[in-house]
Amino acid sequence: MMYLVLGPGTVGFTIASALKERGETVTIIEKEASRVKELKEKGFAVIEGDFFSAASAVRRAIEQSSVIFILTGKGETNSKLLTYVYDLNPYAFIVVRATRPKDVKELKSRGAGAVITPQTAMAEVALQKLHSIERIERARRLKQGLKRGERVGIIMHDNPDPDAIASAMALQRIADKQGVSSDILYGGNIGHQQNKVFVNLLGIDLVRIDEYNKYLLRGYDRLAFVDLSSDANTSILPSDITPDIIIDHHPKSGDYSLSVEDVRSHIGAVSTMLTEYLVDFDIELNESLATALLYGIMTDTNNFRRRISREDVEAVAWLQTKVDQEMLSKIENPTISSEVLDIIGKAVLGREVVNGYVISNVGYISNRDSLPQAAEYLLNLEGVSTVLVFGVLNDSLYISARTKDIKLHLGQTLEEAFGTIGSAGGHVSSAGARIPLGIFGMIDDKEILKSLAGEAIKKMFLKAVDVY
Repeated sequence: MMYLVLGPGTVGFTIASALKERGETVTIIEKEASRVKELKEKGFAVIEGDFFSAASAVRRAIEQSSVIFILTGKGETNSKLLTYVYDLNPYAFIVVRATRPKDVKELKSRGAGAVITPQTAMAEVALQKLHSIERIERARRLKQGLKRGERVGIIMHDNPDPDAIASAMALQRIADKQGVSSDILYGGNIGHQQNKVFVNLLGIDLVRIDEYNKYLLRGYDRLAFVDLSSDANTSILPSDITPDIIIDHHPKSGDYSLSVEDVRSHIGAVSTMLTEYLVDFDIELNESLATALLYGIMTDTNNFRRRISREDVEAVAWLQTKVDQEMLSKIENPTISSEVLDIIGKAVLGREVVNGYVISNVGYISNRDSLPQAAEYLLNLEGVSTVLVFGVLNDSLYISARTKDIKLHLGQTLEEAFGTIGSAGGHVSSAGARIPLGIFGMIDDKEILKSLAGEAIKKMFLKAVDVY
């Protein structure tokens, strides 16, 4: 790429300096001899001459440049230069400075690839400063929130996924740097084959909490929810204990008095948010943590096929040079267990298609993480755009859904269908729900229970998608 700057005033000089620092090939055209000398002394390649000069050096620079900046302080001059430059090199990307916002549309119609104005430039700088201030303030609040206790319990949602686990690992690392001890806690099970490989390969130390050791939670001075903003998605938190810190990208529910609340629903993964914190705390990453965070972002954005934010992209760019690629490959390609294969088989054989929606009742399960794997498998079948798979575990019915339908928001759909009788939610293309069996749980005959619960779930879901 060859860059050419016409009009090396304050704006032009700043842009040329930034390009030079990046190691780009940048040339400046300047007609004032004193200014030419000054720029050359600063190490710039300068052609002395008028912008409209027929001199071969000026014309050749315009004709050969890939990106051309027209940045004089006079709007009329910039307008004339745009016509002149475009005639000489219509293939270049031309950036023009407009002195009036009303000229932007007209300049673009005449070949400008981008138009900048002092007003928009100032606004962008102000927004960048605001973003920096917000990050500094978030890091300050988290530091204060962690230091208010000597022991922190970091709680993930039940049956945690890689995004939750990686985020908890990062928060534990931050707490350790603040001299605060912490444990990573979870309820349910880690059953998904990839999640098991993830935990085992990375050697992650997790503490499982159930009905028999819930008292351990009272030993922590502070409790932090990570990838979790509601106690509806955890079975381990006693009703009289509330979190002090929440870091999540799901909308917050629950009336908590928090010392730290960082909930940003536009971000694709909580691992992105914790990566930002690691950068802002200037904490060096080892390969294991970098690999965990990158994989957490990959899984929660469905390999970047779901909506991702600028923050997600920046986090991936920062992490990708630090990961263990061999370890990442092993996590992404685990062997499948016979138990999961059995549930996938039941889901395929028992599937029911209603107006393009695939619904499958797999009956009784011993591992709820087999459901999303079955849903993901069914979604790959020909002609399938939306899948709902559900099964019974202990005293609850668990649902996992996946879709490729861009018109459907699965998280909102499942919340509408099942939110009043259980907990439900998720993302645009993936979601889940947990429904207590209640009165159905008193039915001894398992086949009758499976049939009754299955019909109820099917009707509620189809009503939510306007099929019934």
